[in-house]
Amino acid sequence: MQIRRAVPADLETLIRIELEDEGVTASYRCAGEDDVEATRRKLEPFVVDGGAQLAVDGGASIGAILWRIRDLAAVESWSVFREIDASVFPADGRFAEIFQLWVDPAHRRRGVATALKRELEVDARARGVGLVYTHTETRNAHVLALNAKLGYREVRRGPIWDAVIRVSLVKAL
Repeated sequence: MQIRRAVPADLETLIRIELEDEGVTASYRCAGEDDVEATRRKLEPFVVDGGAQLAVDGGASIGAILWRIRDLAAVESWSVFREIDASVFPADGRFAEIFQLWVDPAHRRRGVATALKRELEVDARARGVGLVYTHTETRNAHVLALNAKLGYREVRRGPIWDAVIRVSLVKAL
């Protein structure tokens, strides 16, 4: 397995993954988000900004992680980040937010997600980012266990954009 930065030619793969909805709560989607062009506009910045990495095995994409650098001072007033104690964030307010983590069902529990998250952490550190944020639904015990193994800690638990309870986690780099 190899982890590599996504390139524009990978955008179609990332769109397919996003639109498959595999493992996503139905209420996550907004009207029109099944549209390929809307999804392309949403995901293209991750590829352009270097916040998309793929796990590849034998030429096939078996995992993906999408993330972006955020600034606490610039997040929306309604954002979940406003509900987290500001002291959790670095003094400069910059952090990496994981947007999506996906592993092909045939390759799960084989270290793919671990490798993707570790690569993101290396890349974030290289860009001067000192914290990674992620969240998952409480029903995803295996994802919570993975995050705990990698040193993430819970900083919030509750609904974000719907009634589903999600756990917000951070890791200082």
